[in-house]
Amino acid sequence: MIQRSIELHPAYKLFITSLHDHLFLSASITDRRADPEKTTEEIYGRIAEVLAASSSQIIHERCFTRVELQQQIQKARTGALSRHGMQVDTPMTFVEGESCVEHGIAGFQIRAVTPSAGTKVRTIVDDGIPKGRAWNVDGATFYVLQSMDGGNTNGIGHSNRKDQSEAMFRQAERLLRTQGSTYQDVVRTWIYISDILDWYDDFNVVRNRCYSEYGIIGTADRHEHAEQIFFPASTGIEGRNPLGRAAVMDVFAVHHSPESTTKVRPLYGTKQRSPFRYGSAFSRAMVIEDDKCKLILVSGTASIDEDGKSVFIGDSAAQIKQTMSVVSSLIAPEGAVLQDLCEATVFLKRKEDFLLYQKIVEEIGISQAPSINVVADVCRDELLFEIDAAFLVEK
Repeated sequence: MIQRSIELHPAYKLFITSLHDHLFLSASITDRRADPEKTTEEIYGRIAEVLAASSSQIIHERCFTRVELQQQIQKARTGALSRHGMQVDTPMTFVEGESCVEHGIAGFQIRAVTPSAGTKVRTIVDDGIPKGRAWNVDGATFYVLQSMDGGNTNGIGHSNRKDQSEAMFRQAERLLRTQGSTYQDVVRTWIYISDILDWYDDFNVVRNRCYSEYGIIGTADRHEHAEQIFFPASTGIEGRNPLGRAAVMDVFAVHHSPESTTKVRPLYGTKQRSPFRYGSAFSRAMVIEDDKCKLILVSGTASIDEDGKSVFIGDSAAQIKQTMSVVSSLIAPEGAVLQDLCEATVFLKRKEDFLLYQKIVEEIGISQAPSINVVADVCRDELLFEIDAAFLVEK
């Protein structure tokens, strides 16, 4: 049975969702006066207790923060996990994410698993640096890669963003191959792009070229057969990174045998069509299911109609409502509702729209959703709101 809880602490809220071997933790800062290092230490102390109680291990970890706080956060995290006997040399993705409550840290997102008997979670290392996690379940191997940034890109400057993003995709493909997988096994990407509004079209050109090379994009006409192409779900959003790279990417891949109980399939939706029709190579959502539950990974979603046009321009409330309606209709055929959220990131172009967002989600019954809320540009200048999300449904 799925279990959900919300812990209210003096400086933060912790959302906990668990079902079978899945565990999702989201910690959002609530006190703008809270000391970043002390609060991080408190959060990770509590996270360590939750992990220990369920014998779970972290497999994906992100922090949305001012990037200059990275060292303070890592120091506090390491100290707290070490004191609880937890592994500390696991990857963590840092993304520039201005808090909607005017704090240096917006929040932390952690996904963990409880390994079954005889299996373990292992760390994927690249050039001596922890870059991912892998684990096995019933004939399937799962991989999470973090902070793919192209690796050693010495000599590639800010002016060559296309080369940096291509190196990012190639690093992910190379690492997957070292693990016995390929990019064709990728079911979800999270891509954080510096100055996204300046070059998102160029980024899409690079991604499409790489996906063609990896055999994801075939010869099918994108206007006629876009819904038949198996793309990963994806987020592509504004987000600087500590290394100053043009973009960084997290990756989730599933390699499974025909006999495995794990199945993977895309969702196409009814209110929005495949974004590949207008040049963006991703699926609206992906479903990873076994005989116990479904995990629905919804791509970054904004106020776009079925023809790919932005709608409700200049109207924040209407854009938020439209976006949530699109997500609701997308997951409904899977027996899921918005209240099944286990993880979400909310991106607001304007900080002043946060109170409006809170009012709307209260109206639709998800005011206590486990979301990290940040201020960030969406992929089009006129879009004021985007959300990406994960939903967990028991079968």
